[in-house]
Amino acid sequence: MVDEEGPVDDRLAQELAATLTQAQDALPAAAPGAVAAIRRRYRRKQRQRAGLASLAVAVLVLAVTLTGAELTRGVPSEPPVGEGARGTIRVWAITQPGAEPALWKLVNRYNRSAEVDVDLSTFGNEEYKEKLREVGSPEGPDVFASWGGANLTGLARDGLLADLTPLRDEPAIAGRFLPSALAGGVVDGRQYGIPMSGTHPVVLFYHKGVFADAGVRPPRSYAELLSLVETFKARRITPVALGGAHGWTELMWVMYLAERIGGPGTTADIVAGRPGAWSKPAVVQALREAQALAVRGAFGTDFASTGYDDGAASGELASGRAAMQLMGTWEYPTQLARNPDFVADGDLGFVPFPAVSGGAGDPADLVGVPTHYFSMVAGGRHREAALEFVRAVASDDYLDDLVADGEVPPVSDAADRLRGTKHGGFGTSVHELVTRAPSYGLAWDQALAPAAATALLDSLRRLFQGELTPEQFVAAMAEAG
Repeated sequence: MVDEEGPVDDRLAQELAATLTQAQDALPAAAPGAVAAIRRRYRRKQRQRAGLASLAVAVLVLAVTLTGAELTRGVPSEPPVGEGARGTIRVWAITQPGAEPALWKLVNRYNRSAEVDVDLSTFGNEEYKEKLREVGSPEGPDVFASWGGANLTGLARDGLLADLTPLRDEPAIAGRFLPSALAGGVVDGRQYGIPMSGTHPVVLFYHKGVFADAGVRPPRSYAELLSLVETFKARRITPVALGGAHGWTELMWVMYLAERIGGPGTTADIVAGRPGAWSKPAVVQALREAQALAVRGAFGTDFASTGYDDGAASGELASGRAAMQLMGTWEYPTQLARNPDFVADGDLGFVPFPAVSGGAGDPADLVGVPTHYFSMVAGGRHREAALEFVRAVASDDYLDDLVADGEVPPVSDAADRLRGTKHGGFGTSVHELVTRAPSYGLAWDQALAPAAATALLDSLRRLFQGELTPEQFVAAMAEAG
């Protein structure tokens, strides 16, 4: 084009540049280096006033290059960082509320010294289960947290995860984390997840002030718990806060009752998908007991619309409107963040789930989340930098930050780290529960395959609302597999 057509030239250049950007975003991020090279060539041509035809050719070359790379390579290898720009690693996690929890501090430390940036996104419990479906897609993460269980197993067997066994075998990892914690990240003998959070058994939290006012003590047996339900109802206090808008909060009751009644083999049969696992007498009795609690008003009248992720159920406990709550030990840092005075005043207490008379389960057995795991997507961006970020979860700084948040890291020297700290009393008690537990089972909704877990949570909500009988629940789960 001649100089007089400069404005047209500029307009077309902008339109084609926008097309180039859209093409880059729409195609898999297989070779950003090619994008940078084409753009550099374009700028040289523009300075030389060589016309816009070269840019149109560049767009075509880019589409062919990226499409060809996707067809021939499948999963992209680590791309170079272009023209002085910092690369980015996308990290996904589920975290508890807090002004600056340990994970955010880890990210900030990493970003101050590394040559690439970590872009951390965190999600609530229910939302995150859906987000995990995007792992391995162009929109997915490079590093992500999981609970272990069926989700991790499925992704590993589908070839979507990087093998972290060499990292696991490093002395700084193998010699630091408890073998039981590392075991939850193993699939078919290979390590695909590295522990990245505290350990979270489910326990029965209670409001010490409310109990003192009523002149009662926390329950040691299930019969005592039933008696407390009537005591607090008579005082117009909700006996047990329950975020029943989420089926996983209701699952805790069924899991513990089934374990206390039938022993840890009950959970093992369900997780393994053994025939008749859901119809075992211990499971049916647990379902009946849980539904009976709802009927007798143990959870109040509004539990079906009460949330947990939004802090509603925890707020009921902290305010004294509820006397108890069955929840994972992440409830402690959650209360620290949302209701700090409740913790500072010494009103938050907890005890193990009570024993069931005549049951086969050991009262010291636990269910919950042994830990969360960081995994890497196979062929993700900036592999070495991502590996270094995952390695940092074993650093002293990060582990001490977990302790400062009220977490109990699953490491061999946890007792030493907890001693004398602000939240050491709580952490030491949790650590003792974990170390002496004969069995520590992963929550069923994480241990089961996604389809079965969805059916489980849906059926639980209907069970607690009286829409399903225990027998109908069993039939629905048998059909779901």
